[in-house]
Amino acid sequence: MTHKIILAVAQLIAGPTSPQDGVARHIEFIKQARELGADILVFPELSLTGYSFSRPIPDVALRISDNFISQITDSAVGITVTFGFVEEGDGALFYNSAMTVRDGKVLNIHRKINLATYGLLEEGKHFTVGEEVNSFMPLDQKDPWCAGTLICADHWNPLLLSLSALRGSNILIAPIASASEAVGGDFSNPKGWKQNLGNTALTFGSYILMSNWIGPQNDISFWGGSSIVSPQGIVISQAEEGECLIFAEADYAQVKKARYLLPTLRDLNPHHFVREFNRICKQ
Repeated sequence: MTHKIILAVAQLIAGPTSPQDGVARHIEFIKQARELGADILVFPELSLTGYSFSRPIPDVALRISDNFISQITDSAVGITVTFGFVEEGDGALFYNSAMTVRDGKVLNIHRKINLATYGLLEEGKHFTVGEEVNSFMPLDQKDPWCAGTLICADHWNPLLLSLSALRGSNILIAPIASASEAVGGDFSNPKGWKQNLGNTALTFGSYILMSNWIGPQNDISFWGGSSIVSPQGIVISQAEEGECLIFAEADYAQVKKARYLLPTLRDLNPHHFVREFNRICKQ
C-alpha cells in the first residue's frame, strides 16, 4: 500500500498546434515526468486539441478510439496521465473532455459540466453539457488514493465539488484554461483561482493538481500559475513563467489529519441534498 506518491503538473505554452505536434509534446512531458519519479501527471484543459475555437469544432474533435488518443494512452506506462481534448461522442455531439489513462488503459473520462459562457467565454455555443461526476483509483486498487476530475469552471460549482468528495476523491484533478481577460470587469482570475483552490482543498481535505496554459493566444493571454495544493489549502508547488513541469510529494497522512481536524466530508449527507432538491423542485 502506497501512502506517499509524487504529483506532477505540466504547464503548456498557448498557441495553435496540430494533433501530431500535440501528441509529441504530451509524450515528451510524460517521459520527463516518469523519469523524475512522478506517479500522476496532469495537463491543461483541451491540452491535445488546444483551447481555441478559431477552427470549427467538428474539424478538431477526436473520438476516444482515435489513433492520437491511443498514442498517449500507450505512452502512459507506469504513470497516470490526465489530458484534455475535444471529444466527438455518439450522435455527433461534442464534449470538452479530460481523459485519465495508465498502462494502456482508460481509467476515467470526464465531460465538462459547467460550460463557461460569460465574459469572453462561449463554450456553451460549441459543446454538449456533461452529466456525471465520477471517481477512480489512479494507482493500485489497494492504495488509499482516489481521484476525481473536474474541468475549469466545474470547480466554481460547490455542488460538483461536494459530489466529487462524496464519490471518495482525495485527489482533485483540475485542468483549466484561464485567461486574464476571460471574465472581465475587476475580476482577477489569478487571485480568484488561488482563493478557490485553497478553499476547496481546505474544505474537503484533498490534494489539488491545477494545470493551466500560459502565454498569448488570439486576443487573450493565459496567465499560467499552475500549482499543487495540499489538504491544508497551502500551495506546495507553483509554476513560474513558461512551459514547465512542477512536482510535489503527496502524503496520505496529511489527508487523514486534515479530514479529522475539519470533518466536512464526514458531515456531508447525500440524503439531505436529495431531500432539499426534491423540495425545491416541488415549489
